[in-house]
Amino acid sequence: MGNQIPIHAQISGGISSIYVDDNDLVMEKDVIAQLESIDAENNFGYAKNELAKVIRETQQIKLTTEKLLSSIQLKQVTLDRLEKDLVRRENLWSRHVISQEEIDHARQDVSLALNDLNISKQELKINNALLMQNSLLEHPNIQKAIFKLKEAWLNLKRIKIVSPVTGYVSKRQVQIGAQVNKGERLFVIVPLDQVWVEANFKEVQLKRIRIGQKVTLTSDYYGSDIKFDGIISGIAMGTGSVFSLLPAQNATGNWIKVIQRLPVRIELNKEQIKKHPLRLGLSMEVKVDTSDISGKLLTDVSPKEVKYQTDVLSYDSEEFEQLIREIMQTNLILSNQ
Repeated sequence: MGNQIPIHAQISGGISSIYVDDNDLVMEKDVIAQLESIDAENNFGYAKNELAKVIRETQQIKLTTEKLLSSIQLKQVTLDRLEKDLVRRENLWSRHVISQEEIDHARQDVSLALNDLNISKQELKINNALLMQNSLLEHPNIQKAIFKLKEAWLNLKRIKIVSPVTGYVSKRQVQIGAQVNKGERLFVIVPLDQVWVEANFKEVQLKRIRIGQKVTLTSDYYGSDIKFDGIISGIAMGTGSVFSLLPAQNATGNWIKVIQRLPVRIELNKEQIKKHPLRLGLSMEVKVDTSDISGKLLTDVSPKEVKYQTDVLSYDSEEFEQLIREIMQTNLILSNQ
């Protein structure tokens, strides 16, 4: 047994290049296939332009807010002057020094100035609501455009299909020029340093089987002259029939008592595997040293470390952050010219 690492397309597109074939060795982070890049490049360019547009529009709202603040101050000064002038004219009108028409005009000027000031204050409220008191970079419209740009940036990176492990190519399921969908399986990579033996012992043979016992194995592939050393690392929690699609159920009438087999996992010596590589699915003859039965039937220690890991599906975020800084800087300068 061993790990079979499926390689899927992360985006949809046409296959433009294939660099490997079945049974080829690939190293971790090797490019094994590539999708046509035109669509991803177009989407990336569109997303960059959209972000630049939103930055300019948002910056324009901010500049309009500053302009409205200055306009409100000026209109307030004008209103104060007209109100003082109205008070003076009302005193003159009360003494019959000026006409009714002149005092009506003064009152109308004050009313118009007050309405004009209120309109500007409402426009300022609208602009403040659009800006939401956030910094320019934190504005929701800009954040939305940044998220779309990051998606386009990631898709542009994902046109290159990379192997997450060092291993051998198996089950190449794609051809040059084929149109693949996101999530479609393209290859399987088998890392031969991640293999083990699954020995299916009869339940009547498990009485003296314990975790940690030493095992000697031979393979029909190499013959009896080549022996492998192993250690029992675990005993399965159920037989194969239990986990089958239609498990036997004695209540339904499809159960027949037969001696069951229980999978026992045996870890192999990695240096021996390097010297004599094994393939998945080979037959092995297993001999377990059961002289020491002090070991456990179940492991009682949970793993504290990552067993398998890859970083080929993540990308350097600093590159994207630098792209955002450049777009922000360029368009803020243009907006202020």
